[in-house]
Amino acid sequence: MPTEAHVINVKERTDRWEAFQAAWKDQPITPIRRDAIKPDGVEVLDVYHAVFRKHREILTTAQKLGEKYVLIMEDDAVPGKNFARHWESIKCCLHQMDDWDIFNGGMLMIRDCVEKVIRLDYPDGKDPTMLLGVWRGAMAHFVYFKVDSALKKMEDWEAEGKPMFDGWYSHKMNTMACIPYLAQQSDGFSDSAGQHRDWSQRFQYEEDMMKHALREFMQADNVVPNLKHDDPRQTILRERDRTIGVDAPVHENCDHASCRFPTPVPTPTESAWDGHAYS
Repeated sequence: MPTEAHVINVKERTDRWEAFQAAWKDQPITPIRRDAIKPDGVEVLDVYHAVFRKHREILTTAQKLGEKYVLIMEDDAVPGKNFARHWESIKCCLHQMDDWDIFNGGMLMIRDCVEKVIRLDYPDGKDPTMLLGVWRGAMAHFVYFKVDSALKKMEDWEAEGKPMFDGWYSHKMNTMACIPYLAQQSDGFSDSAGQHRDWSQRFQYEEDMMKHALREFMQADNVVPNLKHDDPRQTILRERDRTIGVDAPVHENCDHASCRFPTPVPTPTESAWDGHAYS
């Protein structure tokens, strides 16, 4: 089933709205355009304040309507490779989990802050989805909120000094990210930076870097990675929870291929690492 996506767009930027619709026309999302809030220099000091307020406005409306989850996107987001495959599996998994408030489908700067790894496999044995628990990161062009818990934590934004919202989210909320990226930002003029930004190489670089860091978890024939927990070079060892495949009983009512694919072997839910010998 397609996911409704609330897409923040400046009214005058019809070019970006048209480009967004073209980029996502064959993907399982239903875009709904939402007028961006504009900075006024008084109540809304900058673009970061404006976007946070728009997020909170959309979530507040969703809560009144009784919605449990909300996807918010920016109008310069473009889909990653095999978006539908990864998104449907991630969404299904998130809906079975309790310990998250926000999922970010295009989160940069997560290399050394992964604390949880969940691997979602597929019948073809290729291109697994790595769902990651993180405690730091940035970007907000594809964010999926658990409405009630996220709104509750958003109440503290003003009291905590109105920080840049995207980095604040990952500090304040239980945050999940993923590799490969579901969405990237397109190259072009950045309203927040006030200049042209080239994003494509940055996203490709960080995705490749994360795949290298996660290589022990992504190898199809390596069910139990040989992790050296006393080696400080292996920064991915903040990992504390790893699942191979999808737990079939939890997802027995789903019709995705990934959810019908049983876990090949029993795997521990807790790693052997005790948190020592790592700085």
